[in-house]
Amino acid sequence: MISSGSGKIKIYFYSSETNINNFKSLKMEFDRYLSKFGPYEFQPFSSRAVFEKQVKGKENCLLLLSSWHYRHIHKNYALKPVLTGVRNGKKYQRKILVSSEKPADIEAKPGLVASASSLQYTTSALKGMLKKFAEHTFQVLTVPKDIDALMSVGFGMAKLAFASENAFDELKGVNPRLCNKMKVLAEGEETLRLILALPRGFTANRKKMVDMIKNMSMDSDGRKRIRMLGLDGWQELDSSDRSKLES
Repeated sequence: MISSGSGKIKIYFYSSETNINNFKSLKMEFDRYLSKFGPYEFQPFSSRAVFEKQVKGKENCLLLLSSWHYRHIHKNYALKPVLTGVRNGKKYQRKILVSSEKPADIEAKPGLVASASSLQYTTSALKGMLKKFAEHTFQVLTVPKDIDALMSVGFGMAKLAFASENAFDELKGVNPRLCNKMKVLAEGEETLRLILALPRGFTANRKKMVDMIKNMSMDSDGRKRIRMLGLDGWQELDSSDRSKLES
């Protein structure tokens, strides 16, 4: 029996690394796509706390969450990672801290940080990247996308931008003059992209469900939905990936 009252297996989504600004559209598009394969429902969340409360104790479901978030809860929630997102053929990404000001000025007063990631993730990552600011409380300006964070610095709306290397490379192609004003002050460690995880007690047809997600890039409808998550495909995790993810 499926434990969900609706008779559907849920795919729960929350990402601390992206700022989804249209949950209704995201849910509608994924539900429409998933309905072709069976009784599945996509449930996105804007709050980490609500997401964690909702998935606690559930077994017949799938979870889509950031690798940072997975690392924090996988033991308490008895999760197993099965797939990771891919973009431009890469399953790993790196976050960077960018500014148009001199490092000495930043050290004196960090100022406003533009970020498309959650406040918790942004603060945690920054304290890892900038050891001397471990006790500092950052002021964060939340923006829709990484590229918006970078442009906020370029146009003087924020002092720092917390974004991905990919976004910085994209901006270089679109507006090299703006990028020339900015410098990379710090780099984070390489991390896996979005993780598809299963509760270890999952008893439904797990292979069918994992294959359904894994094969989304095989058709145009699936690719359209994956792009809404900032990805263009999925890959299985190898033992090295799992070791890094759960260390």
